[in-house]
Amino acid sequence: MKTIMTISMAMLMLAVFSGRLTAEDNTSGTAVKCQRTQQKSERKAHIQQQKQENKAFRQSTKGLTGTEKTDAIVSHRETQYQENKAFTQQQHTENMAFLNSKLATNTKLTDAQKTELTTFFESQYQENVSFRDKQHTENVSYFTSLANDTTLTMDQKKTKIKEHFAAQKAETKDHIQQQKSERKAERNSMTTK
Repeated sequence: MKTIMTISMAMLMLAVFSGRLTAEDNTSGTAVKCQRTQQKSERKAHIQQQKQENKAFRQSTKGLTGTEKTDAIVSHRETQYQENKAFTQQQHTENMAFLNSKLATNTKLTDAQKTELTTFFESQYQENVSFRDKQHTENVSYFTSLANDTTLTMDQKKTKIKEHFAAQKAETKDHIQQQKSERKAERNSMTTK
């Protein structure tokens, strides 16, 4: 979920940035707000749907034990991960289409600047995808090793999971900050050209 929000924030910044570059009149700003609002509501609906799926899943696995339950959980998480990936790709595609339509009507930027801008946002998106995939792989590996460690009690495992997520949260925060810095530098380079 946190990585979805990271990606979503990057896409939100894409919309804001394109709005700043193309805000030649009030209707452009309105279009950007409309795009952001629509995607925000789509994200909320997606998250809510997954929460409901998780609740139903927990109910359906109450009778399962051992490896049967573990396999069901792993399968469910992988399915949701793939859904999140597809959802994020869809929003990125929508954002890039929105950006390209705004850039097409922009007369203040050169074609080279427009290309640089779209390349920059595509690059940031690919960095986010790579970051999310890396975290997912780390999680799967870590949870597998933790589940197979018979020397730990359930409380110890819970503590280790909390520590793992705390470290990952700090890593995500650093990644978001790095992307913000890159966007700010890109904005500054575009305005000085």
